[in-house]
Order: sequence, then C-alpha cells, then structure tokens
Amino acid sequence: MDLFPPRLRNLWKDWELRVLVLLSLMLQIVLIIFGNRRKYTSKIWIRIVLWCAYLMVDWVTIVALGVISNELGDVLGSIGKDGSPNDGIHLTAFWAPFLLLHLGGPNTITAYSLEDNELWLRHLLGLGVQTGVALHIFLIAWTGSQLSILSILMFFPGMIKYGERTWVLRSASNEQFRESMLAPPDPDEVIEAQVVNLPSVENNSIRDATELVTAYDLFNIFKCFFVDLILGFDDRDNSQSLFKEISWDKAFKVIEMELGFMYNVLYTKATVIHSPRGWCLRLIGFSFTSIVLALFSVIHKLEYSNIDLVLTFLLLSIAILLEVYAFLLLLSSDWTDLWLSKRATSSICRAITCVQLPKQPRWSNSMSQFNLLSFSLKDKHEVFYGIQKRLRIDKFLEKHQYTTCEKVPDELKELIFDHLKKKFELLEEKLNDANDIRT
Repeated sequence: MDLFPPRLRNLWKDWELRVLVLLSLMLQIVLIIFGNRRKYTSKIWIRIVLWCAYLMVDWVTIVALGVISNELGDVLGSIGKDGSPNDGIHLTAFWAPFLLLHLGGPNTITAYSLEDNELWLRHLLGLGVQTGVALHIFLIAWTGSQLSILSILMFFPGMIKYGERTWVLRSASNEQFRESMLAPPDPDEVIEAQVVNLPSVENNSIRDATELVTAYDLFNIFKCFFVDLILGFDDRDNSQSLFKEISWDKAFKVIEMELGFMYNVLYTKATVIHSPRGWCLRLIGFSFTSIVLALFSVIHKLEYSNIDLVLTFLLLSIAILLEVYAFLLLLSSDWTDLWLSKRATSSICRAITCVQLPKQPRWSNSMSQFNLLSFSLKDKHEVFYGIQKRLRIDKFLEKHQYTTCEKVPDELKELIFDHLKKKFELLEEKLNDANDIRT
C-alpha cells in the first residue's frame, strides 16, 4: 500500500517546481528586507528568520534547478508527436536564469557570520556547477524561439549576481582581507603615518558630513584589527588626539559610522556595489531584466499554462522591484553620503537626497544584560527541558532565556567617554615623565 495516493503524488509532481520557485522568490524578499536590519535591531526573531532564510535559499534554488533538469530529461524520453519538447517545458526552462539570480543573493547580505566568508571556494565551485546546470537546461530546451532568445538575455544578470557574491565572499575572507591591507614593500618609499584630523568637507548639506568623513578615515586605519595586524604608534596617537577634540556624543556617532562601514565590508556587497564597476553592473542587470519583461509581455503566450505565466511575470516584476529597492538602499547608504560629502556639487546632492529612503539607526543602541539572580534562582519555567538536554541545546537556550537587551542611556555613554579621556591623559603624563627622565 502506497503511503501517498497516486492523485496526491501527481498533484505534487505538477506543483513541485512551482512551489520551489515561489519559495526561492519569497526567501529573496526576506533576505533583502531583513538582511540589513540585524545591524540595528536586537529582536531575536529577526535573526532567526534571517538565519533560516540564509541557510535555505541556496538549497531550495539548487533543488529547483535539479527538478527542471530532471523534468527536461523525462520530456526528452517521451518526445511529442512533432519531435520536440512540449511548450510548457520551454517556460519552466526559462526559469533557470532566475534561479541563478537568486543564488547571487541580495546586496544586503552575503555572509551571516565571518565563517561564511571563508567558504568562498565552495561558492566558486557552486558558481561553476550551477551555471553549468543552467546552461545544460538552456541547451536542451533550445528551439530558437523568442523565449530561448530571452533566456540568453536573463543569463547575464544571473551570472553577474552570482559572480558578485563569490567575489565579495573572497574579498572579505581573512586571508584576502589581510593581503588587501599589506602593500608590497618599496625600499625607496618613505612611510608616513596617517594623520586623522577633523576634516573639511566639500558639501555641508549632508547631515553629519564631518563625522562621516572622520569615521571613514578611522575605518581605514583600524580595520587592521579584524585581521590581527598591529596598529602603529603614530596612528594610535593621532586617533587619541582626535577624540580629545570632540564631545562624547560625536565620538559615539563616529564609532557607529566606523563600525557600520566595517559591517558592510564583511557582510554585504558594499565593496562591489559602491564602485564604478558596481554601478555599471547594476545598470546592465537592471536593463537586461527590464528588456526581458517588456519583450515577454508582447510575445505569443497562448500555448503556455496561465499559472506558469503568472509565476513568470512574478519572477520578472519582483526581480525589477528588488533591483529598484536595492538601488534606493544604495543611494541612502553612508557610502553615498560619504561620496556626496567629498565630491558632489549642491545640485547633484539635492537630486540624490530627494530620492533617499528615511535614515535607519546605525545600531540598536542597546546591550545584552544577563540576569545572574534569576539564573541562580531558576525562576523561569523551561519547556521540554528533557528534550533540550538530550539535544544538547539546553545551555544555549538557557543563556538566551535569562538575557535581555537594555537601552544604553546617554549618561553611561558620557561616563565611558570621560573615563577613556582620563586614561588617555594619564598615559600621556607617564609618557612625558619617561621622556623627561631620558633627557
């Protein structure tokens, strides 16, 4: 006796690919919306949803490509009367480039953790294999029709996106990130320390422009800490002298911006999209997708299933909408404001700022607080503790159960800043005393 009746199995066979493609599309929407929000929110449910979507999206997309390839093989085994595959399979084969686009992921998240960047070789292999599978599907389904020509156009955005993701993961890996900061030695070059002062900006219409330029300069100095490199004495002294000249609120704002730059480099596609090459790739991808949508709207579609047509229009229109949303996020980022502060004229600045999205917080302004008293008294009821213990997740869940996020008050920030300033002054006095003794 079959576990599932034949009718149910046939229904799943008809809807399997559609469900996978829709699920892949929904995961893309989740990633682009929530990918950047974990930077400034402490809500655990957002992290769980984002973590699940990040882990699922590649698996779902790869399985969908496999299902398309398998269906093509089944169709070729039972060719229609006219000696060519049926029309429905041509439309499902047209979905293969969109799945490559999904494998490339959104701009807001390329890595969930730093360890994901170290897996760039695995993604490079996946780029070659999945592109090969998509090409295999394209060649088998090739008929020289209008839909086949549109498939060629959609391959370009898909390969650009997937290639971008692999390149960004490689650039953010520990070894490559370290090498990018180590210039080849030149025996005739005189190395000078980077002097960080309060900068003069070209465009004062940008909010917090001075702090933004200062944060970027500090980011270029202190990013060496993320790859275990040593900070020079001159860089340390210059940064200390800078913080002596500003107030505690501006100091925290500069650090927020500086850590935001670091987050974007390690976890997003910022290194690619905020460059002339990245802007060109964005334009190519958006143009090709828009052309495909326009041409697909006018080709003859009577031979295709209405459900598959709706799904195809969804893939095209949502791909364009996500690109527009990603472009608006790009224009609204600190990287764009930094560029406007340094180079842009007032007319360009007004044109860009009028289409920018509302500014989001740069961090959650909160910190985790572990309630040691509640933990000691065990005053919170634990659900299914036996199952948790057997799965060895009891300690992990217990830690989160007694941890809350508390807002950081301004008084605490000021206290920390004043304490550090006193430490700097004490250190300076000791250094001056040591220099006096030597002389």
